[in-house]
Amino acid sequence: MSEVMDTFTKNELNEALRAISSTLNKSEKARLKLKAGTFQHAMTTQGIEAYAIATELIKRESETITAGSLFEQKYAKEDLEKALQALASATGRVEKALPKFAPGTSQHTLAVRRIKAFHTAAELIKRELGS
Repeated sequence: MSEVMDTFTKNELNEALRAISSTLNKSEKARLKLKAGTFQHAMTTQGIEAYAIATELIKRESETITAGSLFEQKYAKEDLEKALQALASATGRVEKALPKFAPGTSQHTLAVRRIKAFHTAAELIKRELGS
């Protein structure tokens, strides 16, 4: 079994997957409205790539916990490092916005879930880089 199993439960991985998948879908829709070649378009594209890697690693880890199967590393080190940077940037933006939302509101809950999901994904990417 993997080392991450000691860190994340299946439920935590499922929650992270749901939050990051939602962010991925929203980012894909937002990118359609952005002009190609702009800074916002480039940043959104980097985020989408990071979220795609994160969802794949979370799914893979979840399946490893369930089935005990082994997977080969699929991503280049450079792609993983870029994804880690994009997740750190996204985490920072959400953490900066968090105080604007009152506890108990849907916006606050969404922000907290995203932050937790981004931390989970970042940990999985770091472990992937170390393997």
